[in-house]
Amino acid sequence: MRVISLTESVDRRARMAEQLEASGLTWGFFDAWRNPPAGLPYHPGRARIARGRVLTPGELGCFASHWALWGDFLANHDEDLLLALEDDLLLDPVFFRQLEGAALAMAGIDYLRLYAKVPAGIRKEGPFLQRHVARFAGKAYGTQAYLLTRRGAARFRGSIRRVERPIDDEMDRFWAHGLPIRAVFPFPVMEVQYGSTIEDARRALEPLSPVEHARSFLSRGLEKARRLSAATFARG
Repeated sequence: MRVISLTESVDRRARMAEQLEASGLTWGFFDAWRNPPAGLPYHPGRARIARGRVLTPGELGCFASHWALWGDFLANHDEDLLLALEDDLLLDPVFFRQLEGAALAMAGIDYLRLYAKVPAGIRKEGPFLQRHVARFAGKAYGTQAYLLTRRGAARFRGSIRRVERPIDDEMDRFWAHGLPIRAVFPFPVMEVQYGSTIEDARRALEPLSPVEHARSFLSRGLEKARRLSAATFARG
């Protein structure tokens, strides 16, 4: 289990440590990054087309941190399953004490969320540690907590060549990387609202030109068509 956290976030780290020490699981902090590595270029122009705006510093740091965590998991650890958490969560202690059996309960699932901001198009698929596995037809958003196999981490790393949208957008693009969006439900974690300047930063961004607006509209339309087509195929 790894908790992504900035080294200076002392209070958040203390709150997470207090919760995790009661779980009985082996865990540690993973120091958050602020910028994508040189091998993963950020393209502001592409971001303006893909998302209608450039990414905020917080989004770039979040992208880099999860990308780096997957790489560290694949290169430096022998475990078959990664539990990734961010540092702004309240955890269900009963669920986390059951997680020793998570690898068996995954049963061929390579990516399983423990939280989602938008439960879009959920349908129940089966049991999971006295809860359920729910599959999403739409984007779930958020990177607060998830389980990821080595195969899933390699699939994410292999499918992302550049930074042009937030990391949760990339993880939700099941039609691109082939990993369905599934989640444990009811969610065993809850996000704590510490406050953020991201929305203010987004409002301050330079608006799109007419040409960029047209290209962005087309790009988003194609993304939606691909998502709907993949979701329809999966239901069939």
